[in-house]
Amino acid sequence: MNQKPTAWQVQNPSLTLYAFQLRQDISKGNQQVMDNANQLWEQCVTFGEQRNIQLLKSLKTELRCYTYDPKDSQYHYNPTNEDQEATGEEKPYLDDWLELVRKDPQSNKARQLRFHTEPDNHGLRLMGEIYPLRIHDTYALDLTLRYRETVDLAQISQLNPTDQIQASIGQTLLLFAKPINVEESAYQDLANHCVAPLVKDTAEHLQPTATGQLFDSPIFEYDNHKEKPREGHHILVWLDSHPETLSKSVEAYHSLLNLLCCRSKIVYAYDQSRQCNEAARELYSQLEQKVEQLVQPPEETLEELEEWLKLTPQMVFQYAKYLRDMGDHRTTITTNIQNYTSRLEKIQALSLPNDNLTWLQNFLDHTCKQWQNQIQIDLNYLTPGQNLFEQMTATIRGIIEVKQTQSDRNLQKTLQANEAAAQKREIRLEAVITIVGTGLTVSGISSQVASNPTQKIVPVCKKPNLPNYFGCSFLDMLSHIIIGVLIAIPVGIFVWWWRKPSKSDRYQ
Repeated sequence: MNQKPTAWQVQNPSLTLYAFQLRQDISKGNQQVMDNANQLWEQCVTFGEQRNIQLLKSLKTELRCYTYDPKDSQYHYNPTNEDQEATGEEKPYLDDWLELVRKDPQSNKARQLRFHTEPDNHGLRLMGEIYPLRIHDTYALDLTLRYRETVDLAQISQLNPTDQIQASIGQTLLLFAKPINVEESAYQDLANHCVAPLVKDTAEHLQPTATGQLFDSPIFEYDNHKEKPREGHHILVWLDSHPETLSKSVEAYHSLLNLLCCRSKIVYAYDQSRQCNEAARELYSQLEQKVEQLVQPPEETLEELEEWLKLTPQMVFQYAKYLRDMGDHRTTITTNIQNYTSRLEKIQALSLPNDNLTWLQNFLDHTCKQWQNQIQIDLNYLTPGQNLFEQMTATIRGIIEVKQTQSDRNLQKTLQANEAAAQKREIRLEAVITIVGTGLTVSGISSQVASNPTQKIVPVCKKPNLPNYFGCSFLDMLSHIIIGVLIAIPVGIFVWWWRKPSKSDRYQ
């Protein structure tokens, strides 16, 4: 059947949004909450303001994770208050399950928050319930919107809250309705027309990815198979066609909610592993280029290699962190597969003889197994690179040590050459000083001896025509200098020979 008959309607339609927000950041410790952990509740408030639902607008006043601050007369997110308000009966189960609506002081029982609006132009009165939970490290939201009347299929879109509420790790829309004026053979076509108003960015007519039977009523699954949770559409259309379906669904409620939570965690973990894989491959490419440069004789200066040594270990560390995170995401998938299997077994225990739950089992047998294999393939490809890059860091350190040693040796040779040159200059200077000093000393002694009055020296140079002071003084001074030089030269040679360094001293 390709066209929707105008007579097709659904009775008592209810659209439930099961949304899941990661509460705790594992990388920062078990008690550290995510920066956007309260986003889910804030979005519910925004949705209440958009649809003028008073209870949702004041939702913070009802939740244990918000406390009142009299200073500004506002409610503020305070996740530590959740455990503080837990009752004695709840405390043993805090790691698994906690209802976030404050207890009714009169009954000490958890309560779903119910709400309704005034009838619209078509006389339809929107009703609903909200049931907020904490499941392990995740916030879970059950927000149900319903009509108590029989409505046309186009009016189902008015029940959809996803234009304002988008959870961080995924969500599922479950439409539960009783078909009116629809033959059983047309149930799938009816489900397609119910989904079309809920997904505005797709074609009008969709085809289910899986079909099944749950508590003797047909159920159709729609999934666009987007890896990113915020881009994904996971919708279930469950047509109430058996008298036991509703009562059985109440019994299986918590198992189904937990199963969908595990499913969202698996999808989210795989998406995170894809992001780590992409980032690790980008680093791999950058580090591989450095490896290729190291294969050739390195022409880089010591300063450039030291800059390499600063950056490369950081990149190698980040690379190792991506690999570690991929392993953690694989573990998360494995853990949630086990939890998913446990919840599925509980639903199967409640199932009726004609039920067909293969659509739930196929997610485990095909999708999860394929994702696990893909992560393992990625790790097998990337892990050898970790050892290579660690060796590359060690190689860079080795090259730096060799270059540093060579540089130190060259510096030592330069210093030794400068020291030898300085020593030679010192020896020459000392020889000159010795020669000059010796000559001056001898000249002084000679002059003193010549002027001794007890000794009479005949001035042979004296002539009658020359002044006595010029002729005799000049020749006497010249003779003193010659005597000093003749004695100073052998003394200087002896000093130079005595101070000259030996060969063994030169090479020390």
